[in-house]
Amino acid sequence: HPLLRRVATPVRGVAARADLPRLDAALRSALGEHYGVAAPQLGTSARVFLLRAHADDEPWIAINPSIQRRSREMVAGWETCLSVPGYAASVERPAAVDVRYERLDGTAVERRLRGFEARVFQHELDHLDGILFTDKADPRSLVHESYLLGDGPDSEAVCASLRQLAPEYEEEEYEESAGEGP
Repeated sequence: HPLLRRVATPVRGVAARADLPRLDAALRSALGEHYGVAAPQLGTSARVFLLRAHADDEPWIAINPSIQRRSREMVAGWETCLSVPGYAASVERPAAVDVRYERLDGTAVERRLRGFEARVFQHELDHLDGILFTDKADPRSLVHESYLLGDGPDSEAVCASLRQLAPEYEEEEYEESAGEGP
């Protein structure tokens, strides 16, 4: 969708917006078993996304999200995306971020996110700025998911190369979240 490459529009008057609960419901429907989805992925130019850190967590909405501070520590991790189906790549991101966003009722929230939750937040925020994970990925790591799941031709050789490229790569870790990345 063309909106994936555009900066999304800020949401004004959050608490008074009757359309936000409908957008929240649409995001929840699109989220399925994934970890995050942004309004531009559904064809809506709004600075809104939904995320969760674990498959069994209740997703939460972030309206007009921003990063206030980033940790100096950078961590490479595997990412997938609903907008680039079937592919994964290693992306280096700050390990922790201090974030700010609004809830549906307009309440401002400030908190520190670490680990996978920080990664998903950054990935979804990129969508609001017209950026896809492939723009930030190590281009040598871009691979079809079938290789990571052991189904592609020469999967063992590909996985061995990926381990050299991204030492943190573990097949078991990816299998848990395959197709469910941020």
